[in-house]
Amino acid sequence: MMAAGSQPVLAMRGVSLEFPTYRGSVQALSDVSICVAPGEIVALVGESGSGKSVAAMAAIRLLPPKSFIVTRGSIAVVGHDVLALPSRSVARMRGKQVSMVFQEPMAALNPTLRVGRQLTEVLRRHEVMEGAAALVRALRLLEEMQVQDPPRVMRSYAFELSGGMRQRVLIAMAFACNPQLLIADEPTTALDVTVQAQVLGLIRERARAHGTAVLYISHDLAVVSQLCTRIYVMYAGQIVERGTALDVLTHPKHPYTQGLLRSLPESGAPGRPLHAISGTVPVLVNPAVGCRFRARCHMAQQRCAEPPPLPDGNGDRDHGAACWFADAAVEKFQSESPAGSSGSGADASPREARALVRIEAATVSFPLGRNWRGRPTMTVHALNGIDLDILRGETLGIVGESGCGKSTLAQLVMSLLPPTTGSVWFDGIRLGDRTAGELRVIRHRFQMVFQDPQSSLDPRMAAWRVICEPLSVTRRLTPRELRARAGELAELVGIRDELLDRYPHEFSGGQRQRIAIARALALQPQLLVLDEPTSALDVSIQAQILNLLMELQSSLRLTYLFISHNVAVVRHLASRVAVMYLGQIVELGPCDSIIDHPQHPYTRLLIGAVPRLHQPLAVAPQSVAEAHSNLRLPAGCSFRPRCAWSNEGCSVAQELRTRPDGRAVRCHRADEIEGGGRS
Repeated sequence: MMAAGSQPVLAMRGVSLEFPTYRGSVQALSDVSICVAPGEIVALVGESGSGKSVAAMAAIRLLPPKSFIVTRGSIAVVGHDVLALPSRSVARMRGKQVSMVFQEPMAALNPTLRVGRQLTEVLRRHEVMEGAAALVRALRLLEEMQVQDPPRVMRSYAFELSGGMRQRVLIAMAFACNPQLLIADEPTTALDVTVQAQVLGLIRERARAHGTAVLYISHDLAVVSQLCTRIYVMYAGQIVERGTALDVLTHPKHPYTQGLLRSLPESGAPGRPLHAISGTVPVLVNPAVGCRFRARCHMAQQRCAEPPPLPDGNGDRDHGAACWFADAAVEKFQSESPAGSSGSGADASPREARALVRIEAATVSFPLGRNWRGRPTMTVHALNGIDLDILRGETLGIVGESGCGKSTLAQLVMSLLPPTTGSVWFDGIRLGDRTAGELRVIRHRFQMVFQDPQSSLDPRMAAWRVICEPLSVTRRLTPRELRARAGELAELVGIRDELLDRYPHEFSGGQRQRIAIARALALQPQLLVLDEPTSALDVSIQAQILNLLMELQSSLRLTYLFISHNVAVVRHLASRVAVMYLGQIVELGPCDSIIDHPQHPYTRLLIGAVPRLHQPLAVAPQSVAEAHSNLRLPAGCSFRPRCAWSNEGCSVAQELRTRPDGRAVRCHRADEIEGGGRS
């Protein structure tokens, strides 16, 4: 780490930036100051729309030319005045001295070029290497990223790789020229917890090994707690709090930071409402004078109409907050008992013991490619013997890595996919025996809410038409009746009636997800299948949606199948949880028991990779291997190739055995693992 007083790698001093529009200038940044030292990992946190990405892209001039105006302040990167440098000099700096890892690797990688070509291009441009030397260096970079079979990855296109593999390729490209500054913009948001642990470990190890300064942008405070040494909290284009990670996360001074921490699922008792921040980030066209958070702040007073300063202190490490009542806010935060310390948890005993959905010995496989005889050359084994009951009134959580079969299971329950073998029953009705017309009627009783509301809502329909689309298809109602019913459903999910004439793009992400939930409720279903409904949302909006789902379940007696890779969210909402791996359920039982005391080796790996506040990263990046391909399933236990507990007995396929405590585990060594023994 850099000694005190030496030059920082990134120094933004009092930067104010505007985007001119026909409606007025958007004041995206207002007096923003950020410093990052060599070898230091600094977090920039806040909700969507707070200005995090704008600050990062302004630092290396990635914003479109002539689209913005810097009205005041300075930006220095590795000692160069970025705002005064010619465009060619800035372009040479990017990739060589400064690199960036983006949130979505599929969008950042060129889909028409092989990965090896893209890696070697970076090296040949910035390091002036010959083709053979660049190829050797690219292979070494992938090996350093713990990529299995680097030659195969070099020959692959981006779409042929998993999300975690693509992100590691991006990190390899970012570190190819040993940059002095790395900007990571939400690099793990869309990744599973195990792959996220790998990526975080790689960033931390590379930063330490090469003294690289890292600006890490995120809204996940648990990840920030594990990775970063200092934190800047950003709201509505301003830095509202800064300090060391320990100070900011344990003794937050600004009400906004406190609200973010209270919104985390782990901060509340399972099954109880979270303390969500009301409202959304304000539009920054002619923002109101004074504290920009005051409209959402529970401590707002008349003095908040004056803009509060961020204390200078003795440096960026000093803990400071732009709030007139910071000391009172700290006292109030510390005096309130944590919501997670009390409460009985999610209702582990469903209202009725009878199963609403029953899946018996179900398998789903997809043929991949065909030979000259028309026979499939390969088969994707998506589900491999699923036996599962979803009880009335419960929330059953499904967790596991990408590719484990979670979404295929959701489609099976929704009767969007027929089982290759086995059967699916809904309320005593065997779905496989029904005609297409009968299934169309039965489907009214189960509906689905998707991960991304932006892509699941028709952009050409007004919100009220989106909500009532299922009713307009299935029932003969007049436009006036449909509009009235849309208002009732919108009120149910917390959307004001006067907003329903807007189009989906005019709503925030949380509002769009509420519209998607209202549409799913239009036909009064008994079961909602929720496929990653909060993964694309900020923690504050996520808390609002989780509270809404709990309210709706209580008032409408709904049953939920909740699919997620966020174990903390599943723990908060679900009464039971099923852990999936390679198309099988490897552990099933009460949510708190499985998460607190996992008995299957895969569950232990999954829970160990979950980021937690104030705890170090539990899983080393090299300890987490890639999931086995579902094209050729391993003999015996499906987890055997990755399992530290495997022995000769694992060569035989394991059954899902129900234990005396009510949980079911697919492992013959579960008792030894629970007792802490090792092979």
